[in-house]
Amino acid sequence: MTQLASAVGSTPLHEQVRTLLMREIDAGTYAEGERLPSEPELCERFGVSRITVRRAVADLEGLGLVHRQQGRGTFVAPRREVVGTMTVGGFADKVVGDGVKSRRIMRAEVVPAEEKHARRLGVPVSDPVFHLVRVFALDSTPLSIDDSRYSLTRFPDFDSHIDHDTSTYQVLRDVYGVEFSEMYREIDVGFTNEQTARWLGRPERDPLIVIRKRALDKHGEIVHTSRVKVVPSRVTLNMVARSTD
Repeated sequence: MTQLASAVGSTPLHEQVRTLLMREIDAGTYAEGERLPSEPELCERFGVSRITVRRAVADLEGLGLVHRQQGRGTFVAPRREVVGTMTVGGFADKVVGDGVKSRRIMRAEVVPAEEKHARRLGVPVSDPVFHLVRVFALDSTPLSIDDSRYSLTRFPDFDSHIDHDTSTYQVLRDVYGVEFSEMYREIDVGFTNEQTARWLGRPERDPLIVIRKRALDKHGEIVHTSRVKVVPSRVTLNMVARSTD
């Protein structure tokens, strides 16, 4: 029997089962087209209920790692190709891939700056800030979430210029005359929660690459802050370095 951690104060049991099976599929323990052990066999192996096993397998199916055939069982799906490539360099992170690129606004609201965001934007607490959250997709497959904030004191009515098809950087350049100079990035690892899992079409606590960004103009003023959450199984990240000569 494979020993799982207690679900009390730990990762839920179905997530533990899902993660172990994902690792085994990735390692080739179960080859493409091979049938996974049956529900009773998985229940016995992990010491969990059928409900737990079904949730874990449903997550795997949602990830495209397996497919169920009525009356036959659950089989390992063919490996899916990476959908796109994100180049992390310069100011805008560019996604390249075969297909139609799209943006979808999930949240667009004017809010008073909380202390944490005020500090990062370099504005007074309670100053008006435009909070913009968008999902970027390729051929309707969600690749990333961009969660950004802009000072409306510095960029009045910025929110009125934004829709699903708008490039925020184009607006900042064309309408407000911004000349970008520096971009700071911090790269970390995170996980989906209930909301981001739904937006990205992933299970909860699915791993993400998190890129925190802060853009500065030629005067050293902060233009915006962003937190980009990327689905690593769908995107290859390219890091770009350029000569300063």
